[in-house]
Order: sequence, then structure tokens, then C-alpha cells
Amino acid sequence: MRRIRYEHSGGPEVLFQEDVPLPAPGPGELLVKVEAVGVTLPVVRKVRESADPVPLGGEVAGEVVGLGEGVDAYAVGDRVTGLCFGHGRTRRSRSGSTGARSS
Repeated sequence: MRRIRYEHSGGPEVLFQEDVPLPAPGPGELLVKVEAVGVTLPVVRKVRESADPVPLGGEVAGEVVGLGEGVDAYAVGDRVTGLCFGHGRTRRSRSGSTGARSS
């Protein structure tokens, strides 16, 4: 998997791409192959102004490629969108559910 990160504040020149292991989805989680990412003003400010690197989050859109235990509201191949909160984790996508059906 590829990700973009930075190690110190600055402009676009501080961003770099790295390869990391593909994560496994945990219980109630989806693994999404991201095809588009929104780069918002708060993300730009994080890169330009943060004294220490912080996780880059943002809006994402893509295709479900893996399902964690208990996920039955989605299927592999579904197209989804989400809002990530650090470390690429999101609690909601598509219709606003978490993916895990409650009893």
C-alpha cells in the first residue's frame, strides 16, 4: 500500500510517498482501496504549521476490498465514501452506518 506523509512542516516539497504493509480490517471495519482523496485547508495547515507530523486525514472515495468480522451492511466491490479521522480510520461511510449491523 502507498501512503503520503511528511516528517517536518513545510510546503509540498516535504511530502513523500512510502510503501507500507496492507492493513487487515478489524471487527466492524472496511478496507477500502482509495481512488480519490480530498485535500482540505485543514490538511494543508497541518503540513505547513504543525511542529510535529500528525496523521493526514480527509475525505476519501473508493472500493471495498476487505471486510472485518461482523460487517454485513457492505460487500466487497461496493463503492463508498468516508471522512477519515487520523491514521486513515473512518467511523462512517456510504449511508452513515458503521458497516456492522447492530442487534
